Parts: sequence; structure tokens; C-alpha cells
Amino acid sequence: MILGLPGETEADILETIQYLNTQHIQGIKLQLLHVLKGTDLAIYLEEHPWHILTQEEYVDLVIRCIGNLSPEIVIHRLTGDGPKDLLIAPRWSCNKRAVLNHIAHSLKTEQVYQGKYYSKQKGNL
Repeated sequence: MILGLPGETEADILETIQYLNTQHIQGIKLQLLHVLKGTDLAIYLEEHPWHILTQEEYVDLVIRCIGNLSPEIVIHRLTGDGPKDLLIAPRWSCNKRAVLNHIAHSLKTEQVYQGKYYSKQKGNL
């Protein structure tokens, strides 16, 4: 699941999590959208700029996704990293360890765990 798509809202993301909770899937990968040099997405960003998630916004979204995700679904990835020499945005994602540490810290301080807000009857939310 790619987070940070142009025009995507938090409600859209949580709706996707709710949908995935109703599917017979075994795992999920959460991935930050990376804009790389030489891609159609890079051209699109130049022609139609959109808000690129900050690290704080991304971590907040990941925390919300984890809290609303069924505990029966394995989380395979919390973020990724694009090639540093090709990455246009977001540049903060170059430090993957810092992003993962930020997620871990936020989970702990906000006392969120996978499925905290999940309800089997509702599917989510």
C-alpha cells in the first residue's frame, strides 16, 4: 500500500485499510511514495505539484494504519527507501533507520499496537 499518492487523504488511506481487513490477505507492505528522477511521476510532480508528506505526517499515517489493521494480517514493511542518487522527494526518507526509529518511538509513546482500533464486526474504524 503506497502512502502519499497525489490527492490522497487520510480518510482514503483508512478506507483502504478497512477494505484490506475484509479481504483474505496474509500480509501488507506499507510504502512511502518516492518520486525518482527520470520517471513519469517526476514530470507529473513538476507539472502538477502536490503536497509531499513530511516525516511526521508519514509516521502519523503509519501509526493510524497499524492501529486500524487486523491483527491477523502480517506487516511485512513499514517504509522503504529510494536510490539516493535518483530520489527527488521526499529527501527525508533517505535515512530509513531514522524513519523506523520514529515509528517505533511513536508506537510506544502513543501506546498504539496492531489492531488497537480494529473491530471484527465493523472490519475497522
